[in-house]
Amino acid sequence: MAISMFLPLERYQPGEILNQYSEWIYFTLVLIFFISIAGITMRRHFEEPYVKPLIITVGLMLTVGVFKFRDGLQSIFEGWGILGTIILAAVAATIPYGLCRGFGMSAARAFYLSYILIYILSWAKFPQFYYGLAESNLGLVNLALLILFFIAVYKAIRPKKSVTDYFGAPTGALEASLLKPEIDREIVIENKEKNAIEAQAEKTTEIEFRTVEDIAKSLEEMQKILEAHRNNLPREERERIAKILGRISGEEDLFKRDVLNLHKLFQRLDAVDAAHFKELRERLGKASGKEKKLIQEELEGEEEKIKIEKTIFELDRRLIQAFNAFNKYVGGSLVHLRESPYPYDALPQLSQAGKVLQSIMAMIKEAEALEEKLVALGKLEKKLLKKELETA
Repeated sequence: MAISMFLPLERYQPGEILNQYSEWIYFTLVLIFFISIAGITMRRHFEEPYVKPLIITVGLMLTVGVFKFRDGLQSIFEGWGILGTIILAAVAATIPYGLCRGFGMSAARAFYLSYILIYILSWAKFPQFYYGLAESNLGLVNLALLILFFIAVYKAIRPKKSVTDYFGAPTGALEASLLKPEIDREIVIENKEKNAIEAQAEKTTEIEFRTVEDIAKSLEEMQKILEAHRNNLPREERERIAKILGRISGEEDLFKRDVLNLHKLFQRLDAVDAAHFKELRERLGKASGKEKKLIQEELEGEEEKIKIEKTIFELDRRLIQAFNAFNKYVGGSLVHLRESPYPYDALPQLSQAGKVLQSIMAMIKEAEALEEKLVALGKLEKKLLKKELETA
């Protein structure tokens, strides 16, 4: 039955045509194999603009490497006998399966389409394999493979029999199929938020804290020197302290710029989270069961994130005010050191600047703790989104 069905393939012998271009065909297949592996492993990232060129480039490099050492690889596979054949069959099957999965097809349908393709190609290229099965009294295996072929065709192109098939899936199932790409997108956004906070916000905050800590230590040393010498402070020491204070005063703009950059970052994150919160509330009204519980947890986490971002906005505002006050006190102490015959009069201003710095350090530590909490909430929400993806 199977032999008569594929009689046209035997008559026209497409294997001869394939042999003429075998090098190019195998090169292309090996390249597609590596891209297909990426399709299976990086399915959710295929839409990113940088992923496809990267995958194709690496695929080309690996393919060229395989062809450079193809004679050695061929002898290895031949030496492995039946195991080598199984590995080659798995490699061949990975190509269509990986491509189907990479572009969003379900695992079951990708498997059926892959089997259909491999079955037809094997009849075109290696018909002797099926003849050998028949001659070895393994006709039942031939029959089983053929039956599986028909089942795969049926599953891949299922005929429409019911009202549901003609007019589309039920609303819940349709919404679930539409939600999956949306949830995937939300997972990508959560990753970007987490990376932005870790790469930009946390590092900047840590640098700010260390810099402010160093300035606070310098101010303490200056106060000790002034208390020790009072108005008998040597001219050289006055000039040295004035230079240091001048540099510290000049760094205020850098601090303000960093704070404003962080403020803009958290404004963007807040806008994204507010939009996500609105989407979650809409989805909550349509969800039920386990999915509803997961969305409720996501909503609580998103609400907490928005509260934290609002707190960080307030901290940024207070930090700018504190830096302005600090600069005012430093400027006042500089006037006494440079122009007054009584350098000891600079001490109260330096003391006030030190107190402001302590409050700045406390605010930076608070911001650092809030940023860490945001990262933790982002990781938790990512886990919940993955669970929701499984239930969708």
